[in-house]
Amino acid sequence: MTTEPMTTAPAAGIDPITASVLQRRVDSVAKEMATMLMRSSRSPIFNEIGDLVTVIFDRNGNTLAQAEFAAIIAFGAHPSLEYIIEYFGDDIHEGDVIIHNDVYHGGNQNADTGIFLPIFAEGQLIGWTAAKGHLADIGGMTAGGYNPNARDIWQEALRIPPLKLAEKGVPRKDVWDLLAANIRFGFVMEDIRAMVGCCTVGARRVVEVVDRYGLESYESHWRYILDSSRRQVEAEVGRWPDGRYHGESFMTSDGVDPEKKYKIAVDIEIAGSDITFDFSGSDDQSPGICNMPPAAAKGAVRIAFLMLMASGGIRIPTNQGLFAPIATRFRKGSIVDPEFPAATIYGNQLCDEVVEAIMLALADALPDRVCAGWNKYMCTATNGIDPRTGEPFAAFTVFQRTGPGGVQGQDGWDALGFTGTAGQMRYPDPEMLEITTPHFLEYNEYLPDSAGSGEFRGGYGTRSAWRTYGEGQIGVTLADNMAHEGAYPARGLFGGRDSGLNELRVEYPDGTRQDWGSKEIIDQPVGTRIVSNAGGGAGYGDPRRRPAAKVLAEVRDGLLSAEKARADYGVVLTADGQAVDEAQTAALRA
Repeated sequence: MTTEPMTTAPAAGIDPITASVLQRRVDSVAKEMATMLMRSSRSPIFNEIGDLVTVIFDRNGNTLAQAEFAAIIAFGAHPSLEYIIEYFGDDIHEGDVIIHNDVYHGGNQNADTGIFLPIFAEGQLIGWTAAKGHLADIGGMTAGGYNPNARDIWQEALRIPPLKLAEKGVPRKDVWDLLAANIRFGFVMEDIRAMVGCCTVGARRVVEVVDRYGLESYESHWRYILDSSRRQVEAEVGRWPDGRYHGESFMTSDGVDPEKKYKIAVDIEIAGSDITFDFSGSDDQSPGICNMPPAAAKGAVRIAFLMLMASGGIRIPTNQGLFAPIATRFRKGSIVDPEFPAATIYGNQLCDEVVEAIMLALADALPDRVCAGWNKYMCTATNGIDPRTGEPFAAFTVFQRTGPGGVQGQDGWDALGFTGTAGQMRYPDPEMLEITTPHFLEYNEYLPDSAGSGEFRGGYGTRSAWRTYGEGQIGVTLADNMAHEGAYPARGLFGGRDSGLNELRVEYPDGTRQDWGSKEIIDQPVGTRIVSNAGGGAGYGDPRRRPAAKVLAEVRDGLLSAEKARADYGVVLTADGQAVDEAQTAALRA
């Protein structure tokens, strides 16, 4: 699959080759910023997992390029900058550095804090650089920010409206001290400095590009690039069948009632080259932490839209023009647009439900584009004191990867995980996890029989076990699709089987055991053992259409049991399990 060519006829003075070079040059600057941030930051959340993004905007806040390691954060940066521009107006100067995280004014999650730096050239504002990532702590009632017992925004985090960390090149000591006084971990301040540093380097690189091509040429070519992207997307959406389509997905447990289910519903209207995603029919907001700010919901819509484009072989650089045909609607007071001061720390994770609702809605209209259901998010966050150093720590155990759904012509990727990061956030290296935090990982491997069966099966999930030995250690689950809570599996499509479910068990040093809820905070005494089974994704198409040779290969690899091969796929193996019994298989499939 290749990048679509720029089809817009260039205006006078526009060179398509120069436009292509500029687009790739600015894109490389965004990637350089991300690399610099990961290599200069202190937190494993940044330098190991890559829970961050870097973005370059034009002077009006239009996205030009981004390095989207965590796509849900990347698409949440634009609404934040829109509000910053409105908030400061003309009070933006060379050397200013602005911090922001407020979910009620453009933020997607309070922990996902952004640094925004204006770029000046030839004495005028020409653009912005931004770095946004999940800080290991940002205040609130619990270290790390995740606490299912929170009932409002103030209990979750320090809420930061647009605030200048530096003004006209002079750092504001009072503001830095205010932040440091409300953040538990000293290394978080170093991460913020790393974010400022990468934005500074990014701005310098953009100015170098402007100096080479001239400001007028730079801006006119970027207008051409954005318009070209818009036209290509409009042409693609214009080929989709007009109509109105409905889809629903459900989240189970809100941290208050472990069995309560919330509906995320979307009505999609396609009219020519325009597409509208209306979530007005979604359930009312939760009293707990499971509310999704509109910036995060818009980001989830964009992720689903990119999946649909990519399934059709359409590759367009990620910029503002790519999303020009999209409109979104949310009902104030709903779970995807909560009323202030609702808690929202889990909101990003509803990306799974938003994406699934969109795919189910468009299954009949775009059967060759949609993806079967991804098993929902599975992760734990933990913090405490490392007895080896006496220092505080915070970590995500994101090696608990669930499986995505299958698509026409392709099995789901194994152990890819959360839709909101689309496979770009990394596994933490097991040895680095053990070096930087008080954990011992016993095993981490594919979970056999976890993939939803189909002509194109879902991706396999994972099973893991680890022990904790931090002092005063607590753990928080950030998950859905828990079997013991009665969750609904993700849906298979066109005869494909539904996804697996998730299981999480705590084994305490005194021998007691318990299921760990999907949004529950627990103490983890030294020696606590966690056992995790993260289910796979849903299947696409009738399993009995899957080639028997592929089924045999997975049985021989230990991923699929002979029993499931027979029951779901209609494939019977010989007694030694090394070959297909062709006669019995043909009879069973018939």
